[in-house]
Amino acid sequence: MASFRRYSGGVAEPIARQAFVAGRVPADLARTLADQLAGPELRLAFVFADRRLDPAALAGVHRELGAPVVGCSASGVIGPRSAEAGPGVVGLGLYGDWIRAGIGVATNLSGAALTHSHDAVHRAAAALGTSADALEPGRHVGITMIDGRYDREEAFCIGSAAAAPRIRFVGGCTSTDHREGSAPPTSLPTSMPTSVWANGEVLTDAGVVVVLESDQPFHAVTSAHLVPTELRTVVTAASGRVIEQLDCRPAAPRLRQLIESIGDRLDEPRPSHAFARYINGVPYVRSLHEVSGDHLILTCAVEPGHVLRVMQPGDLLGATRRDLATATTRLGGSIAAFLAFSSTGRHDEATARSTGHELAAAYAACHAVGFHTPSEQSGMLLVNHTLTGLAIGAPKS
Repeated sequence: MASFRRYSGGVAEPIARQAFVAGRVPADLARTLADQLAGPELRLAFVFADRRLDPAALAGVHRELGAPVVGCSASGVIGPRSAEAGPGVVGLGLYGDWIRAGIGVATNLSGAALTHSHDAVHRAAAALGTSADALEPGRHVGITMIDGRYDREEAFCIGSAAAAPRIRFVGGCTSTDHREGSAPPTSLPTSMPTSVWANGEVLTDAGVVVVLESDQPFHAVTSAHLVPTELRTVVTAASGRVIEQLDCRPAAPRLRQLIESIGDRLDEPRPSHAFARYINGVPYVRSLHEVSGDHLILTCAVEPGHVLRVMQPGDLLGATRRDLATATTRLGGSIAAFLAFSSTGRHDEATARSTGHELAAAYAACHAVGFHTPSEQSGMLLVNHTLTGLAIGAPKS
């Protein structure tokens, strides 16, 4: 457990505290986590759990803490000692009168994600005693956690950010079954469901919006390291997350041909290249999850007619360290806590390049707590292969 403290009347008080527990009995994990996070000044706790664990007990931590608890299941968690063996749970507690939180829940995302995420932001703002239109960029920030099984993540990002366009939004999606092999990318084994939770209730087909009101400085982080190539291609046949044709040719052979034309090679079955759709000069990155025969399986859906730029790996560690250093500088030289939504693609790439420990160390240096995501929210954008998050400045002694 790690904490960052402020001083009031000469007494040290934590403003942020990290926690980690590992094991296979959720009720025991919940009790231990609650012991680590408990405190009279606790205002909000984020709890992220390995998806192999039954979420009910972990979501119920709020009863022990007497404060709101939000979180989700994930394929991997980020926090102190989170690389240890066994299913893990991480927590981040925020303490003191410097922070207030409003929570809104969007249900039935498969039915109306755009509208329901928009409404959730308004409910979160109302819980703070204000309106979405009155939220201030230097004082408020939106944080989202989205059930990623229903291909409605992009609509959720658009709806939530559009509800309060003056403030930044960061967040991530719960794990889907992309890592389970060659199963259809929109399916999920019933033995390993994903979920989000808020105030003790476990939810599926749902998303959680937290609007934070902070007296401490904060900085919304977006870190991407993929580099555009000169290659462009048109999606001419696709179904959800599966591209069947590029430029009217079978997708996988066509992509191999394009990449070979610049003297490079397509890694298979897990490619290190990706796609991006550029809109007004901004790349919407779509990770390539797998080559399956002549098809390409992506992390997020694309549509026929989309013009895609082929992206290649850049300096993952260098970009991450640079962007976290920028956040530290903007916050006056130190970070009390970093809420991290980090793409599984980044971690897979780091593992493939034997730099996983260095990436974990970069996160640990800024007191990161979070989870591995298939997709991330950055403002109104749904992106892949990206780190998004919220860095909170440390108090001045």
